[in-house]
Amino acid sequence: MRWLTRLGGVQDPDGQMPRDMRLTFAKRKPQLRAAIEKMIGWNPERIILAHGRWYERNGADELRRAFRWILEER
Repeated sequence: MRWLTRLGGVQDPDGQMPRDMRLTFAKRKPQLRAAIEKMIGWNPERIILAHGRWYERNGADELRRAFRWILEER
């Protein structure tokens, strides 16, 4: 499983949106970016995931880190 999570780009400490899921949104990047920016705008303190590591503090910063691949794309 470790090699799959590494290949998918979701492994801690630098986990991101899975590469295959990114392809799902390839034609809808503006909508995805808007949704991510909306989540960041909520300024969450914690991010609790259904699986894997969760983040007890700095939730908005973790979202920025995890989704930097699309937030920095302009």
